[in-house]
Amino acid sequence: MDLKRYLSTFHGLKTEAYFSRMVTTVLLCLCFFLVAVLATRPTIVTIQPWTLAEDAQVTRDDASRSYIEAWGFALAELIGNVSPGNVTFIGDRLKPLLDPKIYHTVLEGLESNAQGLMDDRVTMRFEPRRVTYEKSSGKVFVTGYSFIRQGLSFEAEKREERTYEFVIRIANYAPLIKSIDTYLGNPKTRDVLEKNELRQQRDEQKRQEQIKERARYKEPEADRRETTEADTKL
Repeated sequence: MDLKRYLSTFHGLKTEAYFSRMVTTVLLCLCFFLVAVLATRPTIVTIQPWTLAEDAQVTRDDASRSYIEAWGFALAELIGNVSPGNVTFIGDRLKPLLDPKIYHTVLEGLESNAQGLMDDRVTMRFEPRRVTYEKSSGKVFVTGYSFIRQGLSFEAEKREERTYEFVIRIANYAPLIKSIDTYLGNPKTRDVLEKNELRQQRDEQKRQEQIKERARYKEPEADRRETTEADTKL
């Protein structure tokens, strides 16, 4: 059958109109679906962190790994470089970023250390060497060398390896610090903590076995001493 001739007939026009309505309906449904997706899709902001070379993405309640690492790096440099003149400045910069649960604890700790730094004229500086992000725990670790100096003499400067540990969440596109910790040595990642816990359990088990072993050898000696004393009295 000639298609052109068929479409020029009444039945052909009716069939063409039917398929046109079907296609229009499908396209309209797709338009509504795209509008709904765009309306409910969170806004993603792409930025270039000044501390890293790669782009970072931020949404209302989440962020990419590079963004969290960039904030951890910046916070470690802020907290790690302390002098008697900038303690108040550091506290003012941290206030808007702290979670309410740790707000007073962190500020009280800064205030208690501020007077000691001023009285002893202690200066601290931090040179970061490595940034590690642990996805399973949401922690970011910044490891480097911390230098502590008292007074103006650089000869008495003490160097030690130190790690700054942060838990950072995103709330309304802004970073929120959930916890802050610092300690000497390498990062205490989940793997390291699990290994330390297993080591402590083995040490405790070994200690208990040693105690039982000593008790087993002491009991016969006590029995022999009692028997000897009784025999002497007889």
